Amino acid sequence: MRRLPTSFILRLLPIDEVSEIDGDFELKVDLSGLSANDRQLNARPSVLDLFAAPGGLSEGFRQVGYRIIAAVDTDRWGCSTLNHNFGVEGTLVIQADIDKVMFKGSVDVVVGGPPCQSFSMAGRPKINHLVRYNRRKRFIDDTRNRLYKHFVRIVESVRPQFLVMENVPGMISYMEGKVKDQILEDFTHVGYKTDFRIINAADFGVPQVRKRAIFIGNNIGIENPFPHRTHADHKHFQMTLEEALHQTRPYQTVSDAISDLPPLQPGEGSEGTDYPSHVLLTPYQVWARDGSTSLYNHVARQQSQRDRRLFRRLRPGQKMIDLPAKMRPYRSDIFSDKMKKQRWDRPSTAIVAHMQKDGLMYIQPDREQARTFTPREAARLQSFRDGFHFLGPMTQQFKQIGNAVPPLVAKAVASTLKPVVVPSRLPAIRYQVLEH
Repeated sequence: MRRLPTSFILRLLPIDEVSEIDGDFELKVDLSGLSANDRQLNARPSVLDLFAAPGGLSEGFRQVGYRIIAAVDTDRWGCSTLNHNFGVEGTLVIQADIDKVMFKGSVDVVVGGPPCQSFSMAGRPKINHLVRYNRRKRFIDDTRNRLYKHFVRIVESVRPQFLVMENVPGMISYMEGKVKDQILEDFTHVGYKTDFRIINAADFGVPQVRKRAIFIGNNIGIENPFPHRTHADHKHFQMTLEEALHQTRPYQTVSDAISDLPPLQPGEGSEGTDYPSHVLLTPYQVWARDGSTSLYNHVARQQSQRDRRLFRRLRPGQKMIDLPAKMRPYRSDIFSDKMKKQRWDRPSTAIVAHMQKDGLMYIQPDREQARTFTPREAARLQSFRDGFHFLGPMTQQFKQIGNAVPPLVAKAVASTLKPVVVPSRLPAIRYQVLEH
């Protein structure tokens, strides 16, 4: 038994009596020997996170008081990040392909965001081109697009009270809605009344315009609750009476999020640096720094002299197409959005995993820095607090950050579900990773 620096003890034991799974393991909570106060702390809803790396959904649920029992992902560096940020609290991180993991047992909530390349609006033109010339499988033949079925399979195995699944909005309209209808039908088949909403992360305090589809399902016979937005674009928005009563706040901006971070030139920065002193902080920055004494992941990419000249030429909010034709480094008819300088006074555009390639869509608004965002700046814009560290090479950090669900979105969903989730007294998960 491994003793953990938390109020509960997790045990990983062989399970001999489960005949269907040979040589699997059990993850459960052992409350013996704990004080009454410790037992009360353990009366928290439990979460199993699938397609979990780097932990945006788990982080949002953790902030509301849920206990993250286990997290599954296939990405090596993403699992390292999960272990670093959640392992100390007893979360079991399973690095494996989802189709190789079998679960039994019970848990209160299952969450996850199955990979979504073929649903993405950004990727569809290229995908359709490859299909047309027989260089790519059709959608229905691509096994990656059936990964959500493993989410359904695991929900059926562990019977949570609620499921939360996140994906890109394109999933809803793809194939004239047939994919969305199939997903809802599959969840109904395993006993879950499921609904969806398309939400904008900026509406929940994330300093980023990022639209996502959120599916919520339950097997306890109630209407699925969805969070109400807490923020709005006050420049282009008419509030309802309910939103006025709830004092809907203005969108968080890039300046609100990152203006306190040390200025860097390309190639500068190091891990574990001190925060600048005597800096006037916004409320968001105070929140982001809470619990962190040093600044990690704030390291700037190297940039070519050509790109730096172009970055200085662009004004905040401008794109490559706004440059004189002779200065554009890429074809305007194909790559008009290849470069974009973000604005201080607005939320950023959606942070995506393509940042690992070049980051040219995320140019720092400060002309004197003339560079693209650092991983920490991108993480702030995704609503990760500074105490959440990303492991791996810089390219892998960008990939993880871009793939993440913004924790503040997850927190809004978790807060909405919590009043109707009844925590299991002794949640237990049995799992096995099948051999290839």
